[in-house]
Amino acid sequence: MFDHYEPCLFGEGEHELFYRLPFEDRYMGYGEIGHMRGELHRGGFSSYWIADAPHLITPAFRKELKSLRSALGIGLLNGSNMSLDFCETAPGINDYLDTGFKISTENYSYFFRCAPTAEGFDITMYAYDNSFLLPEMAGLHELPEKCFSVLPESGELVMLRQDHPYVFPFHSDDPPEIRRQVADELNEAMGVTKAQEAAMHMGVEHGFNQPCAWPWQYDQDGEPRCKSQKNQDREAR
Repeated sequence: MFDHYEPCLFGEGEHELFYRLPFEDRYMGYGEIGHMRGELHRGGFSSYWIADAPHLITPAFRKELKSLRSALGIGLLNGSNMSLDFCETAPGINDYLDTGFKISTENYSYFFRCAPTAEGFDITMYAYDNSFLLPEMAGLHELPEKCFSVLPESGELVMLRQDHPYVFPFHSDDPPEIRRQVADELNEAMGVTKAQEAAMHMGVEHGFNQPCAWPWQYDQDGEPRCKSQKNQDREAR
């Protein structure tokens, strides 16, 4: 129905993604890019798009959103009886008065909520950046109790802990690159990501109640997302 965009069932814990998230959650981990509102009826479909996080709207997202809306215009959002029937039989949400489905691609996820009206359906779609959303849903945007790291100044192998705002050194005669490897292996065994390690570093230095101690501020390599975004924008030019 939707070309290469296939609707699918949503998973456990994803119900809230069909509705407007609290302001702080939209940008603290979930990566909500924006939302679309529209009305589907037998005469056609009309919609408008609102950007909630302009800094997440990359050229790649613009291209995919355009392609998705084109595919949906031919498939779901064309006002046909088939489209209305699909909304009526889509998976239920919460109290089952609304119906909904999601479409996931490699980099983005789209959650569609279809609310019945007198003439058809009121449709809302929320778009999310998977680089934020998937780690958030997996709990990887939470700080671990502890992790291992290597101090950039001295190359010293240390343990970082939330309950004690200082480092615990481990004596080692190994060269710095081996200590880094040891820290990576220990963190991987505990399920600690590079982003969490970077956030723990900043939490120890500046306080765990500071924004710099939020793991979602860092990419999969532990680099600040603002720095990564500048590089992406430069490459896109």
